[in-house]
Amino acid sequence: MVYRYFNVRVAVRVVLLSLTLLAALYVGLRHAWYISLFCLLVLAVGQILELIEYVQRTNRDLIRFLLAIRHSDFTQRFAVEGAPPQYRELHRMFNDITGAFARIKAEKEIHHHYLQGVVEHLRIGLITFDAEGHIQLMNKAAHRLLDLPFLQNIHSIERMYPALAEVAFAEPRNEARLIRLRQLTEEVLLTVHVTELRLQEQEVRIMSFQNIRSEMEAQELESWKKLISVLTHEIMNSVTPIISLTSSISDLVQSELRPVTQAGYLEEDIMEDLQLGLRTIEKRTRGMQHFVENYRRLTRVPPPHLEELSLQALCGHVSRLVEAQMKSRGIAFTLQLPEEPLWLSADAEQLEQVLLNLLKNAMEACSIVEFPAVTLRAAQDHKQPHMVRIEVIDNGPGIEAESQEQIFIPFYTTKPEGSGIGLSLSRQIVRQHGGVLHATSIPHVQTTFHLTLPLIHTKELVES
Repeated sequence: MVYRYFNVRVAVRVVLLSLTLLAALYVGLRHAWYISLFCLLVLAVGQILELIEYVQRTNRDLIRFLLAIRHSDFTQRFAVEGAPPQYRELHRMFNDITGAFARIKAEKEIHHHYLQGVVEHLRIGLITFDAEGHIQLMNKAAHRLLDLPFLQNIHSIERMYPALAEVAFAEPRNEARLIRLRQLTEEVLLTVHVTELRLQEQEVRIMSFQNIRSEMEAQELESWKKLISVLTHEIMNSVTPIISLTSSISDLVQSELRPVTQAGYLEEDIMEDLQLGLRTIEKRTRGMQHFVENYRRLTRVPPPHLEELSLQALCGHVSRLVEAQMKSRGIAFTLQLPEEPLWLSADAEQLEQVLLNLLKNAMEACSIVEFPAVTLRAAQDHKQPHMVRIEVIDNGPGIEAESQEQIFIPFYTTKPEGSGIGLSLSRQIVRQHGGVLHATSIPHVQTTFHLTLPLIHTKELVES
């Protein structure tokens, strides 16, 4: 309708201009009225200029409207009240169209922010990238899991995480892939799933990954607990009667065969060998019973009695307990704590047991080096601000790569007289506190046990 009115007005102006020119031609040729001819020519020039202005103004409004659409500038408004009558309907139509586009854009932005909020809220890492590897989206969980604050192209991770880069560009599968990534402070176990989409003739890959290390450790620990529970039950059922019978037989030998020996019917050496054998059986059986009771502790760890606990107070108390022993062994001990108070919800006795066990292991590990040193360090985790990281560091011979995870398995130990339950018990206690315990080691350089626990409040968290 707007364009129909525009065409009508242009046609009217052209007709009026044609009539003016015909009148000028008639007056000039037929009557030679030159003054009238001049006036008509002036009127025709004015009509031509007005027609050009009318068309150009319409074109300017159209160009302005189209540029606004092209650049998504929907704030443009066209005057309706103060405009000439012939432009009011056109301007009103422009305003209606830009308003509709503005509403669509606002709805799209709201939808985009909603989806972005959902993606950022996910604990699963999410990366989308094109065929050349250019990253289009990467959420906070992906940055945290990969320990990369900035990433533009997926090819950039080939040097640090070649296994992940290989999965990213491999043929997509329906099932997830399981890969291990070794970082500076920890090793993560990721399940990675890659799918491929085609959007407007462009191939886009979506890669999602999740760290299932804690879930795997929990499942592994639960399996060990069940196995140990069954083994200890069966072993104790067999060992207990053996101890009882051995003790009874030893008493019978002492009371019944002693007179026979004194009467000369039984040699003294045979009597001593018999008693020695019975005592050996009883001693070894009781040793086995003690051994089994130690492993039963893994299945009987009491739930923590959670109270508000100062991190500084916990580490300070533990350091005072080991400081004298460190000094007597000639070990340089360092305690590094943050200035800002940090608070945990934890069982003080259980965490002290864990830290003392880790510090004891560190002392034993570095006692064979020339300049032994142990450090107890605690700070707020920079990757997870709601967590605190406690580290026990020593400069001993270290742990081989293949043994860094096995040391947490029950029964496994690298010490000649170790029981193999200290680290397993420590990891179970930490897990019951909602934390994680793992180790990293550079042989003959440095070994670090990382203990991560949730904070209950800090100055930054309270302010936020």
